[in-house]
Amino acid sequence: MSFNNLNWLWAHLPEHVRAGAGDNNFLLRRFLAGFCAELDAADAAHDSLHLNLSPDTAPAEFIEFWLSELLGWGWFPGWFTLAQRRSFYRNIARHYARRGTARGIVEFLLEFGIRSRVTTRPEVYGEWTLGEAGWLITGPLVVVIEIFPTKAGVAQEQSYAGEWALGEDPVAEQALVPTRPDIDQLLRWQKPVGQFFIIEEHTAQ
Repeated sequence: MSFNNLNWLWAHLPEHVRAGAGDNNFLLRRFLAGFCAELDAADAAHDSLHLNLSPDTAPAEFIEFWLSELLGWGWFPGWFTLAQRRSFYRNIARHYARRGTARGIVEFLLEFGIRSRVTTRPEVYGEWTLGEAGWLITGPLVVVIEIFPTKAGVAQEQSYAGEWALGEDPVAEQALVPTRPDIDQLLRWQKPVGQFFIIEEHTAQ
């Protein structure tokens, strides 16, 4: 910031005030410096506010603050990266607008790296029902959500030696893939009141 409050204030003080300060105005300038430093800090915070609001430049703590306090979103999976949080922050208004719709569910899950397909009515051709027996969709309040496998590694905290899994390891890093509890938590936010979700997970072939 090129503007300096102390220099500006000193330039606009009446001449007799500056002339009567004595000691080359040292004491008066020191007295005013503390107040002007507070003003400089306030100006800097104001000038950088747009950087803390922008998804591309906001620090991680500001992204979580705006999502939590302004937009009401306070939960993230442990594997969710900062780049993914920036993308989610950028698109959250769209997710709110499409919440509970078939398109909204697909786009929302994809934000977390989860590929899905949403069916809200039976797929029929004449008298024939396509798909898994219509997934028992018998009314407008049933939604089928198919979850497809990700291309990442194993979705659990385990240590491996060759092809052997050694069980839970407290020091192992969590795999960067969604787990079923993560999916359930995300879909709980998408679920409209009164609707019934059928979740079908497809396994990799």
